[in-house]
Amino acid sequence: MPPQSYDLVRYRGVKYGAIAGIIATWSISTAIAASEVELGLPISTFYSIMGMSLGYEDFIAAAYLGFGLHLLIGTLLGAIIGLTSVRWMKIMTNPYKATAAGVVAGIAVWLVLFVPVTVLLVQPSLQRVVALMPGNLQETMLSENVSQFVAGIATSAIVFHMVWGAIFGYIASSLMRISALRAAKAATGRDMPR
Repeated sequence: MPPQSYDLVRYRGVKYGAIAGIIATWSISTAIAASEVELGLPISTFYSIMGMSLGYEDFIAAAYLGFGLHLLIGTLLGAIIGLTSVRWMKIMTNPYKATAAGVVAGIAVWLVLFVPVTVLLVQPSLQRVVALMPGNLQETMLSENVSQFVAGIATSAIVFHMVWGAIFGYIASSLMRISALRAAKAATGRDMPR
């Protein structure tokens, strides 16, 4: 492959990975909100805990910070994974293999990023976070063992990350296949099948 062509493929890997990353992260944010409702927590509690762990004291402002960081990190991780995945184009253009590879990537993100952030950032600041929460939520958190609550969230988060990876892999694969069809059309001068 000529150097210019490989640079274009890498650029597309980053671009499509970032797009797939933000779509997957937004989708998982919806699932997180649904699980918060099921647990009887206000929507955005997860994001508020993230923001408060970073030093914000206001529940709402912390939620915006946590949500924004989640979208940003999901997009950046998508771009990085997209860049590295261009080496395996045969996998990434097959939707089934790309989805499976995405699940593996989701597990890796959970293990390398989520678990250390939970253990090193969130857990040490839990007492302060619980003290800053609104009254009714503070009572809910205190009525349970907070450490068990966080451990349960960290354990169940592996499923969210696997789903994130599956969505990411499928979307990235779809975008790469569309790009390949367009390139083939441009090379042959024929119309794409509809």
